[in-house]
Amino acid sequence: MSRDRRSLADKIDALFAERWPAGSRAATVEVAAFVSRVTGRDIDRQYIYRIRAGKVRKVDGAVLEAIAQFFGKPLGYFSATSDDEVAAVLRESRLQLAGLRTMGDLTPEAHTELRGLLDIARQVLNDEVGPER
Repeated sequence: MSRDRRSLADKIDALFAERWPAGSRAATVEVAAFVSRVTGRDIDRQYIYRIRAGKVRKVDGAVLEAIAQFFGKPLGYFSATSDDEVAAVLRESRLQLAGLRTMGDLTPEAHTELRGLLDIARQVLNDEVGPER
């Protein structure tokens, strides 16, 4: 699995450019309406624009999944995680996952979910240990 170093904003912006090569004033409205319908939450065009512009750093998984669905992409499209990177995070955090023998057995969606969970776990551990770590 290769590493895609583009930011989330760049990847989402690329999807907009692919879908609307000439641009579209209604693009963010259309995506926001779809995401709102799928997630059951009120998502407005400004929020979609802020994600696309890189002003929102943490995007809820359900919102990201709905954006991927709108553009016909798997959730793994947004992942930059390689097997080596997940293994490195596991080593760095000293976390162990019972029964996980190889990262290659994971779907792209599971890979993305695992990475998110590892990020959360690392943050919790850092918060508990404090800045001396």
